[in-house]
Amino acid sequence: MYRRYRIQEVALSSIILLLIILATQGSASTDPPLDTIQVYALGPKDTGSSVESSIVLEKDREYRIVVSGVFQFRRGKDWGWADAQFRMGRGNAYDDPFNSIEFNGERASAAVSDVENHTYTFYRTGDGKKIRFSIFDCLTTGERGGYDDNAGALRVEIYPATSLPVTKVPSPHTIEEGDTTTVTVTVRNAGATGTGEIRDIVVTDFVPIGFKLMSGSVHAEYPLLKPDESRTLQYVIKPHASGTFNLDPAEVSYSDERGEHHTARSDSATLTVVASAGLLPTAPQNASVKLHGERTDVVIGDNILLKLSAVNLITKPVMHVQVIVIPPSGMSVTSSGFAMSGAGQFTSDYEIAPGVGRNIEVAIVANQVGNFTVEGRVVYYFGDDIGTAEDYTLELPIRVRSADVHPPPATPVTTTIPGNNGGILGLPGFSAVLLVIGLLIVIILRNTNRKHR
Repeated sequence: MYRRYRIQEVALSSIILLLIILATQGSASTDPPLDTIQVYALGPKDTGSSVESSIVLEKDREYRIVVSGVFQFRRGKDWGWADAQFRMGRGNAYDDPFNSIEFNGERASAAVSDVENHTYTFYRTGDGKKIRFSIFDCLTTGERGGYDDNAGALRVEIYPATSLPVTKVPSPHTIEEGDTTTVTVTVRNAGATGTGEIRDIVVTDFVPIGFKLMSGSVHAEYPLLKPDESRTLQYVIKPHASGTFNLDPAEVSYSDERGEHHTARSDSATLTVVASAGLLPTAPQNASVKLHGERTDVVIGDNILLKLSAVNLITKPVMHVQVIVIPPSGMSVTSSGFAMSGAGQFTSDYEIAPGVGRNIEVAIVANQVGNFTVEGRVVYYFGDDIGTAEDYTLELPIRVRSADVHPPPATPVTTTIPGNNGGILGLPGFSAVLLVIGLLIVIILRNTNRKHR
């Protein structure tokens, strides 16, 4: 019996140990570098060797570059070694300052130094080009030498520097002229640099030209953001005219836990302002006619319901109305009440009594992605006086997206498990491991209960 209980204890201990190992592996996982380069110390005489990154450093984006390792600069000498920032002195200590790593041919000084582990951190802002790394030949004279005595390499890893993702979202992102939209700027301490608190956060945004700030502020300051914390700035703007507007990125400045100053930016955002959904003809009318779209921002394949409202004045005779719909290429009319009249036009006739209004619905389906303009033409006259018929053309902009691209939500939503940070619950196959562990525990407990009966 003791032996069986001992086996059960060992099994339970093994299960606990497995859970600890999995949890440790999960919590130790970090984001991989964007690029890893081996920069060799050997090279042609008087020139040295250089290696170019495989990625382009995006313009105005900040990067964290980690350089590690040691290389030999003097053969046959115990002290003839160096790393990215120091070379070894005769006491076998790395205490002789020497910037040996070169970025685009220029020797660089590290922002953070870990001399014991020969690891140094640099920060660099991208210029839209690749970056070239090389090693400055370590002659005792401090001048570029022949490289004939060099051996080994330094390891260079490129990471995104900012740990503060910034998003900028207008909602709604398509509005009618005269309406307002709410712009939401969200900053979050995502801990991308593997560190903790972020301080002295300053958010700066801009009201685009041609818009009026109705409420809120485009500026905010926060003293502290802990890991996984976020802050949201909101303001309301109103356009003066229709069109498609590119909203410039919001800018955020902050300091990391080392006191290093950084700048992060959101992506730019697009806002579409359409002419009023009730597009009234500019010329004087003897009736009220209005073209309205229930939805003007749709996904390909969706039905677009257009409503043409026509109201006959009470002082007029019977109103005879002909409605002509001219859908653009990429759209088709599906309303059964409209007949094809040639050249891609669809038509239907109505009679409206004095003082009566009527909503005429037109169903259109979008077959292509893009920005379109649906044209509606209205011709009407009163009684038998066809000679005084009035003819007006109304236009309604429609935006069609692909089936896998939907309008963004008003506020970005991120579901997280507090304190998890991509750890054990994010491991591949962890659900299966939990299932096996659960079954083992059930079997052990069942055997234990049987022995006590």
